[in-house]
Amino acid sequence: MHRLAAAMLMLLCCCCLFLATQQQQQQLQPAAGGNRASPSCIPHERDALLAFKHGVTSDPGAVLSSWRRDGRHNEQDCCRWRGVRCSNRTGHVHELRLEGTFPGILAGQISPSLLALDHLEHLDLSWNDLAGPTGRLPEFLGSLKNLKYLNLSGIPFYGGVPPQLGNLSKLQYLDLSNSNFRGGTNSTDLSWLTHIPSIQYLYLDGVNLSTVADWPRVLNMLPSLRALHLSFCSLASANQSLPHLNLTNLEELDASGNSFHHPMVTSWFWNITSLRFLYLSFTCMYGQFPDALGDMTSLLVLDLSDIYFDCGYQDDDKNMHSMTMDLKNLCNLEVLNLRCTLLYGDLAELFRNLSLCSPNKLQELDLGWNHLTGMLPRWMGQFMSLVVLDLGGNYITGHVPYEIGKLSNLTHLDLRTNKLDGTITEEHFASARSLQYIDLSYNALKIEISSDGQPPSTLEYVSFASCQMGPLFPGWLQWNVSIAYLDISSAGIADSLPQWFSDAFSNVEFMNISNNQLNGTLPADTGSMSLQELYLSSNKLTGQIPTLPPNITSLDLSNNLLLGLTGHSAVGSTNLKSLSLLSNRLTGHIPESFCKYQQLVVLDLSNNFLEGEPPLCLGVMEYMEFVALSNNSLSGKFPSFLQKLTNVHFLDLSWNKFSERLPMWIGSLTSLGVIRLSHNKFFGSIPMNITNLSCLQYMDLNNNKISGSLPIYLSNLRFMTNTSMMPCYGSRETIYFDLNSLSMVWKGQELNYGSIQRIVETSMTSIDLSSNDLTGEILEEIVVLDKLVNLNLSRNHLTGVIPKKIGEMRSLQSLDLSRNMLSGEIPATLSNLTFLSYLELSYNDLTGRIPSGVQLDTLYAEYPSMYIGNIGLCGHPLQNNCSSECHGPKQGGLGRTEEGYGIPFFYLGLGCGFVVGTWIAFGVLLFKRNRRIACFRLSDKLFNKVYVVVATWARTRQTQTN
Repeated sequence: MHRLAAAMLMLLCCCCLFLATQQQQQQLQPAAGGNRASPSCIPHERDALLAFKHGVTSDPGAVLSSWRRDGRHNEQDCCRWRGVRCSNRTGHVHELRLEGTFPGILAGQISPSLLALDHLEHLDLSWNDLAGPTGRLPEFLGSLKNLKYLNLSGIPFYGGVPPQLGNLSKLQYLDLSNSNFRGGTNSTDLSWLTHIPSIQYLYLDGVNLSTVADWPRVLNMLPSLRALHLSFCSLASANQSLPHLNLTNLEELDASGNSFHHPMVTSWFWNITSLRFLYLSFTCMYGQFPDALGDMTSLLVLDLSDIYFDCGYQDDDKNMHSMTMDLKNLCNLEVLNLRCTLLYGDLAELFRNLSLCSPNKLQELDLGWNHLTGMLPRWMGQFMSLVVLDLGGNYITGHVPYEIGKLSNLTHLDLRTNKLDGTITEEHFASARSLQYIDLSYNALKIEISSDGQPPSTLEYVSFASCQMGPLFPGWLQWNVSIAYLDISSAGIADSLPQWFSDAFSNVEFMNISNNQLNGTLPADTGSMSLQELYLSSNKLTGQIPTLPPNITSLDLSNNLLLGLTGHSAVGSTNLKSLSLLSNRLTGHIPESFCKYQQLVVLDLSNNFLEGEPPLCLGVMEYMEFVALSNNSLSGKFPSFLQKLTNVHFLDLSWNKFSERLPMWIGSLTSLGVIRLSHNKFFGSIPMNITNLSCLQYMDLNNNKISGSLPIYLSNLRFMTNTSMMPCYGSRETIYFDLNSLSMVWKGQELNYGSIQRIVETSMTSIDLSSNDLTGEILEEIVVLDKLVNLNLSRNHLTGVIPKKIGEMRSLQSLDLSRNMLSGEIPATLSNLTFLSYLELSYNDLTGRIPSGVQLDTLYAEYPSMYIGNIGLCGHPLQNNCSSECHGPKQGGLGRTEEGYGIPFFYLGLGCGFVVGTWIAFGVLLFKRNRRIACFRLSDKLFNKVYVVVATWARTRQTQTN
């Protein structure tokens, strides 16, 4: 009984204790369903949070919509607000998690009211626009003494990092990474970090530390550091000497994006054997890899990719070359990225130097775009853990071994742009059933997979460009319904598109089958496909263009035999941005259905048989940057729809039948960089405000009927001057650069200068106004266009002299002023044009001695007709010598020769002598009577004699005839 009573008493005590505990928890914790009598959060902390909300001026994602003072009890409880975490014990706000994610990005400023959150330990405001009106990182954050976690990354602050952050002595995690790399925030002194001994994770990516020379010494005083990120901090070097290394806990170091410019082996961090993650891409370190790298046995990730990018090193500088390294001891290595490191050596040797520990843990190996040679080793199948293998852009030769098919975990295989040959069969995919990405393009490979063969059904990215796959369309592709990217261009396919084309490729978003010999028509049901980009150029496709896929943004059907656009042809996606139909057999008018493509950026209809006037509704394409309608039979005035296309950069209307005057509003197309109007029937003068086109770099108006004088204010064409720093094309898409090529009258012939991309990238500048009816003089102002490469004013009616300072146009490579009426001397400064490779001055009225110079002598040897048709020219290299030294140019080469003045004086003297002599003869007859009588008698006597001779001759001829 005593035992039973004791047991009952014990049970009663436990029940009482349980009930008391439950009551205490109900008092401290917020009650569900709003049954609690009062909010759990501290009132003054709630007020501080609401004050913070007041500093937020934009909240498109309604992130702070739950932060309210009014409403039900649970709405007033700040511990229930989004992003707020409170202590379950005290109710104080401990954490504020407001990381910005689109579209929920907050804008405004960080309110000092946060200082009222005395117990705040975790503050995350990253990736919001909370820089405020000052744009400065708030100093008051250094007063939140209990903070252990502070993340302000991605906030567009600028200016100095406040050293007051050093007061956060409990801080373990600090992220001030700036999204504006090489700009934004900066720090000239990092010594404040030494006051935070507990810091473990430090992220300062993008913070400018260019003036902090002793950064390794300061960071070496933080022994608790486990992760250190200093990418793109403009650090000057990493070759400082540290007598004693304290960073024994450091596991992750990111110093990528800093231009160190010193040998790799001199860096201080190679002795940190605790490192597991090391990122050194874009660091401009050079030379051999250090031996100490082989002792960093804890490494999981090593990234030295693009180490020479934008460093100014020459690819053939052997001091920059890196040889293969010994990594046999790195048994834990999972990721090795040596992409673009000027790595030289034999590929098989490099594989031998990789870890062969069992089991091998290497999962990602990127050796792309180096100078590796040799063959793929057959025993590479031992790397069974490989998931990513990238060897593209090297000089690897030989066959692709079948053993590569044993890599059952492989998802990414890139062998493009090598010198591989041989045949790829189903055996290469024997066990590679996880493969999602394969790129074998630009090799001499032959793909022989039977139509019923089934390579990995997981393929999503397939590129076999320039591999031999034809002549039949590869039937095995129909089984890979998961493909989203397909490039089989230049694959020797000479077949029609199969019936299963639209169904099998219904999920493909990018497709390139250009440069083959595809024939037949396009499938009628392409409108049901998911295509976003379709490239079928340079084939032999015929027929009509069907309805386009609804999601398509880029379509290239150029260089085919397509016949026309009728009915609902080419009516599909309203999101189409690039449309190229050049070099087909399109006839009739440009369809007004094109006007539905209001997002169009590129329109190329060149080289067809289109006629009539372009539809006015094309003016709705406000994003248009590229318009090419050349080599058709289009007619009418200068297309008025262009007036609304203020973003147009490239305009080609050449080889059409456009006529009438150029409009004055052409000067309002201020984005225009290339304009070609040649071989039309435009007349009238060139609008003077064409010089408002400050981005203009290429102007071709040749073979029209344009009259008047050259435009004034040529100095406004700023892109054609070397003083211009204008970023005219920096933000433009390059999607259209390869769709067309430019021809120009270059060195007296119409030559193809290359792709538009070449024109823009090389800043090729040209003015061609040849074969028109221009009059007046060549203004001296033209010499300010010192970036001009080609100037052609030939076959006009220009008068006056060649500008004396033409030698200041030092970029000129081709100058043609032939077949005008230019006079005077050839300026001696012409010899200063050291890049000049073509000069044509023939058929003018130039006079005087030809300037001397090696450059002009070389040009004459190549183009001996360059001075022909100028009878007043003399001296070397012509055969007609000048009469004396005074015929040469005066001092400085800018004077006119005496012979140049003598020719007009000769004709003046001849005329005056004739007039004076005639009046003397008539004066004698007028005032001397006896002279007058004698003169008339003499004339009568001569007349009688002539009459007798003629009559006698006539009678004799008649007698002989009878």
